[in-house]
Amino acid sequence: MGPDHVPDWFWEVLGAARPRLSALESWLGSQPREVLEAFALAYESAADSLADFSEGVSVDGDVWSEDSTEDLCMWVVGQGRGLWSSVIAGEVRLEEVAQMYLGRARLLPDCVVPWDEDVSDPEHRGYQSPWAIVQGIYRTRFAEELHERFGVPEEVVRPGG
Repeated sequence: MGPDHVPDWFWEVLGAARPRLSALESWLGSQPREVLEAFALAYESAADSLADFSEGVSVDGDVWSEDSTEDLCMWVVGQGRGLWSSVIAGEVRLEEVAQMYLGRARLLPDCVVPWDEDVSDPEHRGYQSPWAIVQGIYRTRFAEELHERFGVPEEVVRPGG
């Protein structure tokens, strides 16, 4: 699945929930297994289309690690279709977006709004990002690890290790 195959419904769900993580948690929590899996795959595909994580991204003269580059790309997707599309189209460089991610940008576009970290289910603490929340919901609902189904490293699922 490439950038042309990230479904519209995925962006609509993110847009409708923003910036309330609890709204995304609620919507995802009411969906069947197949929708959670499709959401996770769309998220991953959108992030993968931004950069080759293994090549890193150069920020202030330093090349970021694969994990840091992946975290940045996941963050970009979480900001919604507007910022993601701007990076895909080459209107904004990933290096510039990294400054936004780090909180160093002087002027943030309207599409960059921090997600709150409130979740309704205490079992979802530690999964407090739009990417990670689907992992926590899948785990609590189906007693399975979604990242294992798709080969996603666990450190991406649970920020901070």
